[in-house]
This record gives sequence, C-alpha cells and structure tokens, in this order.
Amino acid sequence: MALERENLALNKSTRQQYPYGAFEWKTRSHNAVDGLFSDRSLNGGQCTISGNQEQTATLLVNLGRILSIHHITIYYRTENLAWDLTNIYKRRFLGFSVYILNETDKDGGILCFKDTNYTQATIPNNTTIECATHGQYVIYYNERLQGAEYPDGYSKYAYSELCEIEVYGCPTSGVYGENCTLPCPRNCQEGFCNIVDGTCLGCVVGYKGSKCEKECDNNSYGLECNMTCGNCSNGEQCYHVNGSCPNGCDVGAHGITCEEPCPVGKHGENCYEECSPNCKGCNRFTGVCEFGCYYGWKGTFCESECDGLMYGQNCSQSCGSCLNSEQCHHINGTCLKGCDRGFLGEKCTDECPEGHYGYNCQDTCNINCGVPGRCDRVTGQCQGGCQEGWNDLKCDKECDRGRFGLNCAQSCGICVRKEHCHNINGTCLNGCDKGYHGIQCTQGDGFKNVRTDVMDTTARKPVPIVPLPRDVTLYQGNVV
Repeated sequence: MALERENLALNKSTRQQYPYGAFEWKTRSHNAVDGLFSDRSLNGGQCTISGNQEQTATLLVNLGRILSIHHITIYYRTENLAWDLTNIYKRRFLGFSVYILNETDKDGGILCFKDTNYTQATIPNNTTIECATHGQYVIYYNERLQGAEYPDGYSKYAYSELCEIEVYGCPTSGVYGENCTLPCPRNCQEGFCNIVDGTCLGCVVGYKGSKCEKECDNNSYGLECNMTCGNCSNGEQCYHVNGSCPNGCDVGAHGITCEEPCPVGKHGENCYEECSPNCKGCNRFTGVCEFGCYYGWKGTFCESECDGLMYGQNCSQSCGSCLNSEQCHHINGTCLKGCDRGFLGEKCTDECPEGHYGYNCQDTCNINCGVPGRCDRVTGQCQGGCQEGWNDLKCDKECDRGRFGLNCAQSCGICVRKEHCHNINGTCLNGCDKGYHGIQCTQGDGFKNVRTDVMDTTARKPVPIVPLPRDVTLYQGNVV
C-alpha cells in the first residue's frame, strides 16, 4: 500500500484539553480521527470542538508507538459555510502549531509547524504540513494568552475545532521509502530514518554521517560525536562509542576516558609515577615540584638536600658555626658533631658565655689571665695579658727558667745549683748559690746594689735590688 494512503492516526486514542461539554457525542475528541469529515458543523457530529473562552487549546493524538511520519493534514471546522472572509472559524484557526513528540509534554517535542504568516485571507483549509520525523504523539495547539498581542483577525480566545487530523507515515518502524519497504541504516538512532530518503534522524552512540555510516573521529566520541576524547596516550583516537583510551592515558591523566587529572602525589602516564616525597605537590604532567619543597630540600624535583651551609625552608637559613665548618642538618639546622670554637647550642649560634672558650665552649678561661677568667671565646687568649709569673696566650705557662714576675720580664738571682727561682716573686726556694745571698739571691760579689740586666719593662729603668732586712739571716742560702 502506498505511503500517502497510510493514515497512522485513524481511530487512535485522543485527548482534548478543554472539552466543549455540551453535546458530548457531537464534540468528543475522537471525532478528529474517526475518518469522517464530510459534515464540518457542530450538528454533524464529525468534528471535535473545545470549550469556550479558554486561553489555550490542545488536541493530542496517540499513535500507539513511535512511528516514522511523512506529513499531516488538518481539516478545520467550517460550519459548512464558504471558507472566505465571512467565515468566523478562520479567526480561530489562525496561529496554530503542530508538534511531534515521544512524550505528552509538547515542550519536549519537535515543532513541525507554527503559523506566523497566515491571515484571514490566506489561511487554507485542508492544510497539509510536511514533517519528516518520528514520534508517538501528535499535538495540535493554539493559544490566546492574556496580555499577549496578536495580529489583526485573530479570535479573542483559543479553540481546537478539528473535523479530522490525518497523520501519514509508515505503519512499521525501521523502514522508509514510498512503500515503506526499505530498511533504515543499521546505526540510525532508535532504528528510525527519514521516511523519504533514509537519512538517519539521529545516530546511535559513536557514529555520524547522514546515514550514520562513519565512526566518530577527530578526537570525538559518543552521541552525535559531540564529546571530546580525554588525554589518550600519544594523542590517539579514543574508542568512538564510550571514549575509553585503548592504550591508556597520556601524562597527567587517568581513568577509563583519561579525563581525570592525577590525584595529589601522582604524575606521568596513567598517573603511575609518584611525586617526590619531599615535594609539597608536583605538576601532574612533568613531576616538577611547582609548589615548593619541604624543609631541608631543594631542586626541580626536591631531590637534593640543602647544602652550602644552608638549611630549612627553601634552604634559605644559614647554618651556625658547626665543628670544622661542616654542613648542619639540612632540615632543622642542628650541628651533628657539635660546635666549632667559640659557640654552643644545638645550632651552634650562641656565643660562649663569659669565662669559657673553645669547641662547644667546654674550656674555661685561665684564672692567671690579667683579668682573671676573661679571655677570647675562640682562642682562649687572655684579656689584659697575664698575672705575675705567667706567660703565653692563655697564661697557662709559668715563666721560663731564669725569669719571673709580670710578663716574666725579670731575671732570677743566682739560686743554688742554678735552680729556677719562684716564677712570681723571684725568690730562690732552696737558697742561694755560693757567694750570693738575699731573698732573691741577688746580693754578692757578682751583684751591685743596682742590677742593670733587670729592667722594668714599663718604665725602661733599672730595677732596684731590695736588700734583706737586718733581722733576716740565711742558712745554706735559705731565709731563716
């Protein structure tokens, strides 16, 4: 049977939005699909008529299932009068729309036709609308909304007064052609194609082309190929249907479609590589520690400990005075082997307290210093020179043999057996040698009252030899 003779709406179920109410059998919605429209008047009982004084009017026809549609013909109420400017039903017909859809809400369907140009003089009756698509529901709709402006000649209220609505198409799905004998291409969405030329009205997921004969390409996939592939390895085309990457993900991505960025702490292909443990967060593509390193580390990948006598955040803090100028701990700056001379503390940044010097400030300044217990914190050199009878930088040595006194500037007398005199006061502890006497054994044949070889180094004058008191006698060179 030819396509033009297949009326898919004949005797199908219908629904009027606002029924007329009176004369139910004469105005019911089913009259629009009963195949009868020779009498187009109220009393003829072959037309559906909607209620009066409504702002919208809707007539829905249910084809029973989704079918391919070619065209729709509408036969409007005339009251069996001439279809000319005197016919008031033209005013009610103006501005109508026709929708094809798969659900009962017209806003989710396809608008096949919307009258925006007809006038009372031009609108035809027996109106045919070409609409090559597919759907289950056909809706005739008109409106006269309150507050809206409409062209001259439009009725004040909306009406749905169809004596017949014919929907022509194929009675079975998945076919097209004049006699509905040609199968639609296999990848057409829902098996439907254009009823005339067989072009698909939509493709199944992963295909494109007028007859859905091509797989998605150019880095696309999915329904209508409108989704973009993720970061597949080496920029490869993803699977055209679901977007999965056949050889895994490129750097910086993971997941089936390689659209998920690497989680924190991961980078590289498929996010398999671990960021450096010293990284605060690395670039998911390169692994570079773009957010910096943890304390004590440096480098592009935070792979190197702080060095160069630096430590801490970004290796920005200077080490203290560690032993032998060694590198401190790269994280907290502590000196692992102790402090160099003159410093103490975990980081060797504290100077020795007064009276101490040397490594870790463990040594005590000599009491024989010119200022007792005061010395250089690094070398231990005494401040103010040495006390009488001592010499060297740290004042830790008695005057050399034959010398005594302040700065060891005085010479000893002639002690018995050439012994060394007392380093402080110059007395001969075991007495004088033969021919000499006095506390310092400076009196005798070889001495005069003034010795010119003993000089006061401060005044650059001879130092007088003080004679023993009259009540002091010597016994074997000793004072008794």
